[in-house]
Amino acid sequence: MNIKLQKNLLLDFFAQYQPFDEYEQEMLADAQDFLEAQENPFDPKLQVGHFTASSILLSHDNTQILLHHHLKLDRWLQFGGHIEPEIDLSVSQAALRELMEETGISVVALSVLTGDPIDLDVHLIPERDGFPAHPHYDLRYVFRMTMPPRLPEEGFKWYTIEALCNWEEGSIRRFARKVALMLQDESKTQ
Repeated sequence: MNIKLQKNLLLDFFAQYQPFDEYEQEMLADAQDFLEAQENPFDPKLQVGHFTASSILLSHDNTQILLHHHLKLDRWLQFGGHIEPEIDLSVSQAALRELMEETGISVVALSVLTGDPIDLDVHLIPERDGFPAHPHYDLRYVFRMTMPPRLPEEGFKWYTIEALCNWEEGSIRRFARKVALMLQDESKTQ
């Protein structure tokens, strides 16, 4: 990964990004400051925090979003994880790699809906195995299944977009509302 190029691309993206609400506006300011202050803000070993990449996976008919049960956090979440600078050429490639690793779905069964992140979330990861608590600056991309997937029944669950728009956790509720708006705009142009 060309760190300098990725930093510049993100700075350009952040300069034109329209936050969904005041809370995301605060997270955007934090992410911009962090990005500018760190030599390699993508390094997963950086103990003061690092950027991560997530995938929001839409069903092939655009009615549902797939979540998985994250064992370490004991929560239902979108797919994602650390950016691996020695493997990933870009943040979006990291999101796709994480999605494929965590679901076992092949890239041929997916289409990319957003070249840029649809959502930004900054959240604290608790201390674990001697690694201190630290923020994740999570960039979230949208992918769509091009065909119905074959997934194990345990650990994966499809939720309607409407259900996620009313989800208890604000981070998921916000990205679901953005996906709903994106799909409304998409249907108007067809």
